[in-house]
Amino acid sequence: MAFSSITRALGRSPLTSELLTKLNQQHSITLNGISRLPKGLVASALAQAQPRTLLVVTATLEESGRWAAQLEAMGWQTVHFYPTSEASPYEPFDPESEMTWGQLQVLADLVKMSGERQKAELAVVTTDRALQSHLPPVEAFQRYCATLNRGMEINLEALSHQLANLGYERVALVETEGQWSRRGDIIDVFPVASELPVRLELFGDELNQIREFDPATQRSLDSIQQLVLTPTNFSPIILERLQQIQKQQRNLSALTTEELENLQSGQPLEGARRFLGLAFEQPASLLD
Repeated sequence: MAFSSITRALGRSPLTSELLTKLNQQHSITLNGISRLPKGLVASALAQAQPRTLLVVTATLEESGRWAAQLEAMGWQTVHFYPTSEASPYEPFDPESEMTWGQLQVLADLVKMSGERQKAELAVVTTDRALQSHLPPVEAFQRYCATLNRGMEINLEALSHQLANLGYERVALVETEGQWSRRGDIIDVFPVASELPVRLELFGDELNQIREFDPATQRSLDSIQQLVLTPTNFSPIILERLQQIQKQQRNLSALTTEELENLQSGQPLEGARRFLGLAFEQPASLLD
């Protein structure tokens, strides 16, 4: 019997009903004396019965990899690994783009699924570093995301301006993450949270088609119904908040004179993510 069949059967069992009741009453339960496989089966059954996104937190990257492989075998439609950095968040440089983009891919899917009352389809595996405060607050992040649905009305000029604010680079031909281009009523964009670039085709002011395309051949591929555009990194969110604080003439003594001048002129700050705690009183973690 496949793991997915076992999970479905377990979800209908009295054991799962009893655990759900305890979970709702106590908000947390502990499973002792069992290995990773039965833990995964029980956790999957509980998450899919709610329905909820499943978050698995491990101590090491190696253990995260084993959990991800196991959950895929259990039939989860989407299993993401949320990358974390071993470096201090206060280092004077930002994490590598690939790590930030991996985080944004997970966050984009969480934004897409927020408010949806459907069977759980998303499992996220990460290390305990993800539980530390390293993200902008949820509201601030969602405000910087653009959700585009097929059939909605779009102002092309406003969308072009928004892409620039999100950190996307305008080019003649989109080939890699973080780029966008415009040809008449067609916008190509390669979201940093996606594996393929996307072509937005408008008919008048209506978003008529959203299609993925091959960056090598530029040929359109599958149609999708929705696209969540995230910033290319977290810096625009942090910088906007720091500029608001500066206008309020509040204390920004943690910044050098050069950094204050760059902030006032709208120039980027090197290692802006280290100012997350200065910009927001309560930064978020992946749990939020």
